[in-house]
Amino acid sequence: MPRFPLLESRQNPNFKMWMGFAEHPEEPDCPWLPVEGWKNLADLADQPIELLLFVHTEEPRLASLLPQAREVVQLAPRLMDAISQVKSHQSVLAFVQKPEWAWDRLTSWVLYLDRLQDPGNLGTLFRTARATGFFSLVTSPDTVSCFNSKVVRASVASLYSVPFIQGVGLEELRDRGYVVWGAVPAGGRLLYQTPFEPAAAFVIGNEGAGLDPLLLKDSDSRLTIPMQDESESLNAGVAGSLIMYEVYRQRMLL
Repeated sequence: MPRFPLLESRQNPNFKMWMGFAEHPEEPDCPWLPVEGWKNLADLADQPIELLLFVHTEEPRLASLLPQAREVVQLAPRLMDAISQVKSHQSVLAFVQKPEWAWDRLTSWVLYLDRLQDPGNLGTLFRTARATGFFSLVTSPDTVSCFNSKVVRASVASLYSVPFIQGVGLEELRDRGYVVWGAVPAGGRLLYQTPFEPAAAFVIGNEGAGLDPLLLKDSDSRLTIPMQDESESLNAGVAGSLIMYEVYRQRMLL
């Protein structure tokens, strides 16, 4: 195994810079995403991206990452503990350049996320969109960042395979010809009895407040996921995933 430069001081200017990137990847002036763990890095193996690798110890699994590595730095144990954002790290962390998606890469099926605040829900929706293979994600200006550290940890590979646009109004999709479906707890057309045609955008509302009334008013149709009367409304991650899988089911029957 090759030997790599060893970094031991927390006062090193470069280490301080990378610490800031690791702690706040959602900041606009941060060009990098921190990726931790061997599995997450293996999931990026087929992506045409370069890695800046930080490792604690040299081990055989590292060899598979070296072709993508622009640079490898060996960190002293206390520095790896400091830069890691998880309680039990695997002694490997990489920084990769943030993905950038253009409007013309969006698919004919879109989830529009209105003021979602829980990064766990956003991560779930990214993973489901990747699993179904049909959907893109578009977020409102007040939705949690797709580069939030929890989203990145939960679904980093999806950020490079699911097209997404952040921080735009629903009118951007309307102007591009999407039919807008507003998801509501009751009173809409039932999900499993409604045929969908492209191009369609499904609007998922905030976890607590639901869909913005103005967005609901601007929707072409309303859509409801059937539930038992006594059930509470589904959270955003579950609701969006059910919609994506129903579209997936319908497309698979064609």
